[in-house]
Amino acid sequence: MKNRISWILGVTVLLVSVGLLVWFVPVAKVGEVTVTGAERTDGEEIVAATGIVTGANMVRVDAGRAARDVAALPWVERARVERHFPGTVSVEVTEREAVLYATRSDGDHLIDATGLPFIIDAPPVGAVEITGTREDDRELFSGVAEIIASLDERLRSQIARVDAPGPYEITLVLMDGREVYWGAPERNHDKARAAAAALSREGRVYNVSDPVQVTVRQ
Repeated sequence: MKNRISWILGVTVLLVSVGLLVWFVPVAKVGEVTVTGAERTDGEEIVAATGIVTGANMVRVDAGRAARDVAALPWVERARVERHFPGTVSVEVTEREAVLYATRSDGDHLIDATGLPFIIDAPPVGAVEITGTREDDRELFSGVAEIIASLDERLRSQIARVDAPGPYEITLVLMDGREVYWGAPERNHDKARAAAAALSREGRVYNVSDPVQVTVRQ
């Protein structure tokens, strides 16, 4: 019995010693940090945000903390950091899509699909301007983003801007000056189908706030 206990204690001490050695002595070092998924965010900025440097002890790399710090960058929606022994750390990011933008005195506020204004920057191709708002209202922005998402590609490409003075007064203004009064951001897919059909008719203002009874006026 004593021999068995001694053996167990010896193995335990050995494992603890090896663990401490690996923890404090960089047997495996970071040789490379790779970044994938980034288009709007500079790769060097992402690597810097991880706090991981070449030569660091691989065992002591805190992947969870690094991922959280990368996800705090404006364009990054989420991030995943993984260690690949012997010496590679990979960073995979998913960036936000700028669905809308609102022009303010300090620049254009880009807005993602959740309605979050996440950065002041030049609007990318495909982002739709939202007007009629004085302050950044995430709930209103989210509703308008849902409307945009419900549109087919053809109709979406015709939108010049979305006028939204209130959550129940949303109007799509098309490139040719025609307007589609949407009302509230509800029954969006029904309204999208109604709008696509109504726009084939002559008119200037199309009211699809009730997709069952669409009205058109010159």
